Amino acid sequence: MQTFIARHLQRRSWLSYLLWPLSKIFAVITRMRRWWYIPARQFCPSCSVISVGNITSGGAGKTPVTIWIARYLADQGKKVAVSHRGYKGDFEQDEMLLSGTEEVFAHASRGGDEAYLLATKLPGIPVIAGRNRTKAITRLLAEYPSLDYIILDDSFQHLQVKHDIDVVVFNALGGIGNGFVLPAGILREPLSALKFADFVVYNGAGELPAYLQKSSIPVLRGNYRITRFSDVDGHEISVDELMQKQNILLSGIGLPRSFEETIGNMGIPFAEHIMLPDHADYAATLARIQRQCAAADYVITTEKDFAKLRHINHHLPLAITETSFEVEGGQDDLFV
Repeated sequence: MQTFIARHLQRRSWLSYLLWPLSKIFAVITRMRRWWYIPARQFCPSCSVISVGNITSGGAGKTPVTIWIARYLADQGKKVAVSHRGYKGDFEQDEMLLSGTEEVFAHASRGGDEAYLLATKLPGIPVIAGRNRTKAITRLLAEYPSLDYIILDDSFQHLQVKHDIDVVVFNALGGIGNGFVLPAGILREPLSALKFADFVVYNGAGELPAYLQKSSIPVLRGNYRITRFSDVDGHEISVDELMQKQNILLSGIGLPRSFEETIGNMGIPFAEHIMLPDHADYAATLARIQRQCAAADYVITTEKDFAKLRHINHHLPLAITETSFEVEGGQDDLFV
């Protein structure tokens, strides 16, 4: 069923045209929300706020971009913190610091896979989980009043907080689907909403798609780069080693084809790719996964997936793909 629906969201079909009237209503609602949340109705923190989001549903690579921006600002000597919703974590309804300037807290693993990944990848940068961004920002500023920037991961449509800079992320593989707004397509709001963005980050090679060429918003181009592979104990696994073994890919991310392409471009062979839904519950499917991977020398997975798997008792011979997001060209004074 999921494959059937995804096919109709990626191209215009009888189903997408059937749902098109609903998408027009949804588009009107999103425009009215943008009109309603004028600055006078928004929470305005005492520090600058950078929003990293997307205009499509599904994976676009927001969290790696958030990590890149946070590191970039920290390298400029700025005091930075990150707010994440903590989707499907224990603190989604309660604002909880997962890390501070000195340590990652013991309860961080309960904050959701992406929020936990942020906490572990950004040492020295406070990370908070919680759906209510106003409360999360208030908590961060109470703990760290001298912050220069707070980065909101996945918040382009979160309008209750005033954004000083809006960054919208696109992935070349995901694109914009059939170009329709939900539920007929994958767009969260019409492409005209890009006028509210300050930067677009486009992840992928080749010519920019027409919908970005027509836009006057500056576009930063970037790509993922694999820095290394490691086992569950952090020991490095060489690419040569992986090339000589029987491998299976395992992922539960928004855009699994991107992971597949990244591994394939390195020339690493794999027999199959076990693709689970984004934010999948690994504990519920572990027995089946272990049966499917019984003959594998290595099960290659992502850091986001390992954020869950590391807390589950399993016997999978994992090779964790450690990556970084890199932006092409000059970056001087980009956000400062």
